[in-house]
Amino acid sequence: MRIRTLAGQFLRIGATGFGGPMALIGLMHRNLVETREDVPEETFTEGLALGQMLPGPVAINCATYLGFRLRGLLGALVTAGGLILPAFLLMLVLSPLYLTYGQVPQVGGFFKGVAPAVVAVILAAGWRMGRKFVVDWRSGLVAGVVLVGSLVGLVPGWPKASPALLVLLGGILGLVIGPAPQPKEGTK
Repeated sequence: MRIRTLAGQFLRIGATGFGGPMALIGLMHRNLVETREDVPEETFTEGLALGQMLPGPVAINCATYLGFRLRGLLGALVTAGGLILPAFLLMLVLSPLYLTYGQVPQVGGFFKGVAPAVVAVILAAGWRMGRKFVVDWRSGLVAGVVLVGSLVGLVPGWPKASPALLVLLGGILGLVIGPAPQPKEGTK
C-alpha cells in the first residue's frame, strides 16, 4: 500500500470514527481487513493485543503498529498522524463553539442519538473478529472469562479490570486448559 493511500485511509477513519477507541478499531478492521484486505487478520489481532497492553490510547497504538507493519517507520507516523489529525482539527474548531453554545439542548440530543450506533459498531466488530478466533470450547472459555472480567467493571461499586490483567488472565487460562488436540496424520 502506498503512503498516500495509507494516509487517506487513516484520515478517513479518523474523520468518521465517533465513539471512542473500540469504534475506531471496528472501522479499521472493516476497512483494512475485510473490505480492502490490506492487512491479514492475524496482523490486525497482533496490533490490537499490543495496543491494549501498551500505555496510551489503544486505537492509536494499533494504528501505529499496522502502519509500521505495512510501510515501516514512515507508515507508523502516517497512520498515527492520520488518525489523530481530524480529531485535533475538530477540537480546535469546536472548543470555542462549545464554550459559547455548550448548553443548547440539541447538542446533548445529538450525542444521545449517536451512542446506540457506536455500541452497534463495537458489537459488530467484536462479533466479526470473535467468529474467526473462537473455534472450540477452549477458545470459547477463554473468551467468555475475559468478557465476564471486562463486564464486571460495569457493576456499580466493583473495580474495573485492567486490560493488561485480562490479557494475562487469558494467557494463564490458555496454559491451564492446554491447546486443542491436533488431528493425527491420515485423519481429518
